[in-house]
Formats: sequence, C-alpha cells, structure tokens
Amino acid sequence: MSTDLLDKFPVDVCYMVADLKYSATQGVKICEIQQASLSLFNGDAYRNPLEDSIHTELLSVLSTYNKNGWILSDGMADKNLIDVLARSPSWKNPKDLIQLFSDVTFREKSKQSTKNSHDISSYQGFLYTSWSQLSVITDFETRIPGMVVMDKSSFPFWIDKYLMTDLFTGDEMLSTLKPKWGNYKKAYTKNLASKIASDLQCDTFVIKPRGEFMGKGVIIVTLPELDKVLHYIITKKGILADIEDAAYSAWQNDTFDSFIVEEFVTSDLIKLPHLENRSYQPTMRVAFLLTYNKYKHGVHFLGEYWKTPKVSVDDEGDFMEKNKDICEPPYYLAVSPETTHIVHDSLRTSLPLLHAKMMSYANSQPQFYEPESNKKVQLVLQEKQVR
Repeated sequence: MSTDLLDKFPVDVCYMVADLKYSATQGVKICEIQQASLSLFNGDAYRNPLEDSIHTELLSVLSTYNKNGWILSDGMADKNLIDVLARSPSWKNPKDLIQLFSDVTFREKSKQSTKNSHDISSYQGFLYTSWSQLSVITDFETRIPGMVVMDKSSFPFWIDKYLMTDLFTGDEMLSTLKPKWGNYKKAYTKNLASKIASDLQCDTFVIKPRGEFMGKGVIIVTLPELDKVLHYIITKKGILADIEDAAYSAWQNDTFDSFIVEEFVTSDLIKLPHLENRSYQPTMRVAFLLTYNKYKHGVHFLGEYWKTPKVSVDDEGDFMEKNKDICEPPYYLAVSPETTHIVHDSLRTSLPLLHAKMMSYANSQPQFYEPESNKKVQLVLQEKQVR
C-alpha cells in the first residue's frame, strides 16, 4: 500500500488477538484474528509468573502514546481487561454510553479537535468500547474528535470472518501465513466435498461459519466425513442436527449464504507437565496492539500462551476432541522463549501490512457507519450474543 494513501488517514489503534499454529517445518499459520474485546484470556495465568499480565502490558504500551482513557463495561467479554484499565488513575470506567456522556469532563474533552490528527499524544485520550455499543452513534467520528477510538479500523470485520480472511489474499507475505482456504456457497451437491478437497489439496478440514465467535460452529473433519458435514451445514438436516455441541448447533441459526473451509494445519505437539506430561495438539494465542501513529505502523506484542483440546492425542477420543481447543483451565501452557522469538519475528513485519489493509478497507466503506448498516450490525451482534 502506498505511503501517500495512508498519509490521509488519522491515527489508528487496534487491540487484537491471533490464534495460530506453529511447527518447526511449516512455521506460523494464522487460523484466526479478531478483536481482543471479544476474547477471554484465561490462559494468562499459565504464563511465566515473571511476566506482566497481558492486560497490564496493554495499559503500559497505551500509556507510552497517551495516558488518558475511558473504557465502557458493556460489550466487553473480558472483565479482567476492564479491571486493569479501570484501576489506572488516568482511566475512567463508565458502565455504558449514557453514563459516559453524562460525564461533563468527557463531553468537554471529546469535543476538542486535535491539533494533529496523526499524533496519538495530541488527542485527549482513548475511548475503548465495543462496536455493539458505539454503532448507535452514527456520527461518532465528528461528535468526539478529541478521542482515539480504539479498534476503529477493525469495526467492519466484527461480524464477518470472510472479510478478515480475505485480507490475507493479494499479498505475497500475508498469504504465506494463512492455511489454504476457500469460501463456498451454501448449495449442496454430491461433488462439493471432492471439489473442496481438490481446491485445498488436503484431507483434513476446518469448517467455519462467517459470523460466529468463541469456537461456535467450528468443525474439524476428515475427508471421509466431509460430505456428511457439508450436507448438514447447508440443509440443516440429518443426524448431525441432533448434536447439542455448539460446533454443530450454531449452524441452525447461521444466516450467511456461504461458509469458510480451511486446510487443517497442526502445531508441534506439546506436553503439559501439570497433566501427567501427556501430549496435546496446541494452538497459540497471541495478543498484540497495532498502532498507526505519526504516519508509521507499529506492532506491540503483549503476551502469548498455548491452549489445547481437552483430550490428549494418546487418549481415547474422536478426531475433533483431540484437535479443537476448549479455552478452559487447566488446558494451557506458557510458550518457550525460543518459540516466542520465532513467532514474533514472523509476525513483526506481516501484522503492520495487515493493519494497513484493514485501514484502507475501513476508510473505503463509509456506508458501514450509516444508520441502516448500523441497524444490521446491531441485529447480528445481538443474535450472536457477543457479550
């Protein structure tokens, strides 16, 4: 992306999380990137005790740019995030938008235009709130010019995984970080499974709905079972319709006309010392802050840890039980310093490229912030119960 194009954009700050696979042979493969406000960080307690918590590190990094901020409780998934920011004397914690705009200090400061829209320190502070809250203010950019609205360039990607996934295409570096994938229309045919296998050149697949979070609707399946799963998610009929697991039941209410299928990739196995040293297939969760300040992109890594499925690869269980992590204690482990260094090196250059594409897309979609679009966003977020 040309520098001239980015020069016209103001500052941008996004607190994000990536779930990825890492192995010595294939390197880093990013399975998912989303806003950290939609995520929980239960694995933070399993990291090195000498390291700051992820949210403490976030506050520290934000403070290097601007010490002041407001965080709204409503719409935030992780209450630990709220607690850490709210304990800072420079941050305020209103419950919702009504309480926020009832604050005379916020009203006065938020209306003050910045002297330099390209310098985060020249703003009155950060406003950190979920898009499910902020979307009711259709003119928020002009109403609160004194605030750096966190996650702004990521807002258009909140309700559709396809948009974020598609950002990895068209760039040689970014495309190498994504498993092979495709977006497929919900039109069932007998040869759909073989077409997907041919497209992705693999025999194990991850099927994802475009509008779900927290692992809902994510099905990991081998080639012999692919046709049966495709038939169910498209027609919503068959024996799989009776399964109560959210991986399957979420498809009953899926309203998108297509779905994503990715090549299933693996990490090198890890052993969990606190679980009898059994071996697990892990996914790494990496938290980071993306910044665009003074015409330059930056990425700040805030912490990472492994999360695993409930079932060890050596124990009894089906394929998905051994390969889909559950994000619950005690199925976490700290990442070794050596692996952390390798992963950071792989992401340090690529994540700013992704951020630039996010900013370009967000600023080319003014209709996303218009009233009718906001109503659609609100409905989808309510359906998905993001909170």
